[in-house]
Amino acid sequence: MQVVAVELVAKLGDAIAAIRDHLSGMDCVKLQALEKRLPRNAQPGSAEMVMLLLVLQEMKRKCPS
Repeated sequence: MQVVAVELVAKLGDAIAAIRDHLSGMDCVKLQALEKRLPRNAQPGSAEMVMLLLVLQEMKRKCPS
């Protein structure tokens, strides 16, 4: 059971890295459009919340305030 959990966490890490890579190729307009479509009331730890956090991180890195 523990081996399965380790494998799942590794796959999750790979998926998050792939999403980060994809977001890094997006411009500010696309990032802002994506951010507007993501729910603000997503459950902590949910896929939607993780995606929103990744988008916001990329926007902070790339887009002027």
